[in-house]
Amino acid sequence: MKFLKLLKFFITVFFISFSTVLCAQSDVILKTDGEEMKGKVIKINDTTIEFIYENESLEYEVSIGDIKKITFASGRIQFFNKEEKHDVNLEEHHNKVAILPFGYIKDKETSNDLMTKKIQQETYTIFKKKAAVLKFQDPLTTNALLAKAGVNNNNIDGFTMGEICNILNVEYIVQGLVSIERTSVSNFSNSKTTSTNTKAKVDRNGNIIGDIWSNGKSKSSTSSSSSSIQNYSTNITMNVYTDKGENVFTKDHMSFWQTTDAYKITLNYLAKRTPLYKR
Repeated sequence: MKFLKLLKFFITVFFISFSTVLCAQSDVILKTDGEEMKGKVIKINDTTIEFIYENESLEYEVSIGDIKKITFASGRIQFFNKEEKHDVNLEEHHNKVAILPFGYIKDKETSNDLMTKKIQQETYTIFKKKAAVLKFQDPLTTNALLAKAGVNNNNIDGFTMGEICNILNVEYIVQGLVSIERTSVSNFSNSKTTSTNTKAKVDRNGNIIGDIWSNGKSKSSTSSSSSSIQNYSTNITMNVYTDKGENVFTKDHMSFWQTTDAYKITLNYLAKRTPLYKR
């Protein structure tokens, strides 16, 4: 009986904890101005949505006209005002290009926001030198427009590339992934032999230098040192999309070089093969 009571107790605690976790998940409303509202969607009406912020009890009404999409706690995404967002003049996009922050994975770690922006800037510099008739958007402008639209690394998969082009007001976007992994270690050794003549001599001041008992033969000594270098495998995938959502270029390439900055050479290699790079 004690065992059954104890088992019942643990089952009850489990379900309470499980329910608490479920309740802790929130619906997220992304507004057209980039603001995020986290809480619970109570009801969707014709023109408004009834909503409660997490950890609050007061109900709010949000105009559907101000909402871009809702990501429900279940994972389902519902979009709003699509026709309005797609009602754009594609002529305004003509010959404009934006480069998104690159995905960056090193030794299976992905939390390096600094490197994603660094590679984005380096890719921009490569293309900018060969811009010709194309106008490449400055990465600072690109990132600011993405932030205002509420687009980040966590939710970008919820947008099509055509939608991203419209947000950035460009005809093309460049998107890519840099993956770096440790491979082998190269070891190096070096030895150095030094010869010293110990025969005694008199300097210009009349002082005796050296060993007067030496037979005049040179003495030699040998020193050795060793070092090691960590090698890396670098692979880059690069894509180019249009404002119609079409993928007009995709290619991946494994770098021949094994250093941590080998991605720079590979970026240049791939950029030259895109239709955006004018020789």
